[in-house]
Amino acid sequence: MTMDYDEETTYFKGHCIEYDVIDMFQMMVDIALEPRSVLAANVARSKNAKSHELFNHLSKFDPFSNQQELLKRTAYGYNTLGMPRLGLAKNIDNVDARMMQQFMMDNITPRKCLIVASGVQNHQEYVDLVKERLGEMLPVPEHNYQRTASEYIGGEFRTWSETPATNITLAFESSPTHSSDQAALFVMKHLLGDASSYSSGGPGKGMHCRNMEMLSKYSYVDGASVVNSSFSDSGLFGLSVEGYGQNSYDLMGRVTDQLNGLKGNIDEVELNRAKNCAKMSILSAMESTESRLEEIARNFLAFGDLTFHQYCEKIDAVTASEINSVADRTFGGKPTLLVTGSAINLVPAVTDVARQLN
Repeated sequence: MTMDYDEETTYFKGHCIEYDVIDMFQMMVDIALEPRSVLAANVARSKNAKSHELFNHLSKFDPFSNQQELLKRTAYGYNTLGMPRLGLAKNIDNVDARMMQQFMMDNITPRKCLIVASGVQNHQEYVDLVKERLGEMLPVPEHNYQRTASEYIGGEFRTWSETPATNITLAFESSPTHSSDQAALFVMKHLLGDASSYSSGGPGKGMHCRNMEMLSKYSYVDGASVVNSSFSDSGLFGLSVEGYGQNSYDLMGRVTDQLNGLKGNIDEVELNRAKNCAKMSILSAMESTESRLEEIARNFLAFGDLTFHQYCEKIDAVTASEINSVADRTFGGKPTLLVTGSAINLVPAVTDVARQLN
């Protein structure tokens, strides 16, 4: 059994043999709903502090490990989607049992809960089990708690680190999860592709993409990866490039070239290759029962319906002109620029970058 969470959702997941379904479900409900004691809060605080210590220790070996959080903080500020996933270290001592209990009352309510299961032999028995165990939740009045909507602000953030390399990430606000642009954005991601100067092999490695072409053309580029995140009320799309510090100015030029390229000509062969890579990525990700179950839950929470079986059809329907249109619209907005590494002063200002893209 595991508990995990992202910026918007908490997941309680259990895996067991069929004989233990009832015990497993009851244990999961106890974990999710039991009142938080002072002892539980103290243990949680201590473990969270250790998580911060571990993260800080590991970040000494990878100066770019915090890129995703820094990017979201620059894009959204110190609230909503910009808050760090582990929380702020200085706030740990402020979290007590009462605060945790209030969080549960605000967020773990009947209307916000979704229960999904796979491999259950008797559906009605499972429905009866859920009603029996969670029936007492129904009479409880819903709290009028609403999460603050995220507000994209964009901007620029530079941080020096002791490394000969520079990492540049340029991103823009894209579309939320339920937008019709999601299929085009996903194809755009695979059109650019992820590439690195070294590879440990595996499915899809070494396949042609624009970033792989860039790596073979420019020796100072060490790696490139696409930023494509979507949330219920916002999203980010962009490109992250890493390379030699003395070539930081040129690295920024490669980033703008790649993004501008999405507004230009996209031939049929290249587009079909990107679509096939996108479909392979989706089908591989849903290979396991657990992954499919989580995708069903995400689908239902986002759309109130199951749409994952339509993913491949939506990708097949994407056209080159649609990608050009989405790229024009996305890159016409306010950029978010994150620069980490040694020669951060060589990278042009975010206002100059915006001019190059428009």
